[in-house]
Amino acid sequence: MNGPARKPGAAEPLSAAPLPDRARVAARLNQRADLLDDHGHLHRVQLQRRTGDLVCGDRVETDGRRILRREPRRNALVRRDGFGRRKTIAAGVDRVWIVVAARPAPSRFLIDRFLVAIHNLPAEPRLLFNKCELDPEGPHRLDRQYGHLGLQALPVSVHEGIGLDALAEAAAGGSNILVGQSGTGKSSLIDALLRRDGHAPERALETASLGHSGEGRHTTTAARWYPLSGGGAWIDSPGVRDFTPELDDPENLIRGFPDIARYADACRFRDCHHAAEPGCAVREAVAAGELPQERLLAWEELGREIESAR
Repeated sequence: MNGPARKPGAAEPLSAAPLPDRARVAARLNQRADLLDDHGHLHRVQLQRRTGDLVCGDRVETDGRRILRREPRRNALVRRDGFGRRKTIAAGVDRVWIVVAARPAPSRFLIDRFLVAIHNLPAEPRLLFNKCELDPEGPHRLDRQYGHLGLQALPVSVHEGIGLDALAEAAAGGSNILVGQSGTGKSSLIDALLRRDGHAPERALETASLGHSGEGRHTTTAARWYPLSGGGAWIDSPGVRDFTPELDDPENLIRGFPDIARYADACRFRDCHHAAEPGCAVREAVAAGELPQERLLAWEELGREIESAR
């Protein structure tokens, strides 16, 4: 006889069975980790010092009781915190959805900074405009800013049920992480997408309303991997107020701005900084309306950060 139906959003029970030989890290929880086996069962394990740093999306090998080693990490999304320390958000990322919403308004150059990290993985960047019923023109503004990169913002709304089918179709067949500011509705989107997929999340996705300041409160404290029935996965990630990509050298910056790099090939000087040098093809493209000026400003800001870190 089947047991009682589990309420949507209820916690997925942890398996008491021995650990599988190989598993994926569904979430890192301080000194513990939730491991996901190939049958979709969760196993919680205490981490030992020998296991090293583990993040959501890592693949590990076990002896049935503990983790033995981490398999080579693939496509890890990384940022720098306020102290300049390297922080890995998640691994095994195929597609990154930058979530923007009518509220809170995106901070200056936030999308450009995410794009630098995404292009350096490399992974496929996508744009989402959530809560589109509050600002119908929002997706069009993003298209004008980033359409030259082949990016077209997908309007979605959990409240109105807009765009969820299109989002699920576009995300099929790969691992998809939602990134963006707190309060843009990432967890609510994943909750709706998992319900649409026919199963409830492994945990209740708690969300918080915007405060008086218009900034969202952090409600996701650790990235978590949610497998989909048809293959692929969604990854929920903690919200941010700013994002500093990995910028070890100028090559990271060049890869992060393929549009500027394309015009830079025609600059008079090979080491052109696109500031005041004569014959700068990048500044000429901005003047001609072929390249958004904000992209050059974002490039300059990140370039200054590289110089100051040396």
